[in-house]
Amino acid sequence: MKKYVAFVVSGLILMIAFAFLIYPTPYKYVEYTNGSGFKYPVRVNIITGKTMIFTVKDGWEVIKNSGQ
Repeated sequence: MKKYVAFVVSGLILMIAFAFLIYPTPYKYVEYTNGSGFKYPVRVNIITGKTMIFTVKDGWEVIKNSGQ
């Protein structure tokens, strides 16, 4: 009986962790349009606030947030 309860509790903890950490992804994706009209995908880590912009040349590059 103790093994069954431990198994069920472990399963519930894993499902809750998956729901909060993995399923919604830690990134929020937005689009940045510069003055020339070029659009760049930007991803913001909702936990740390780390912001990255994607360029074809370099891939994902960290950009400094104005509040940091």
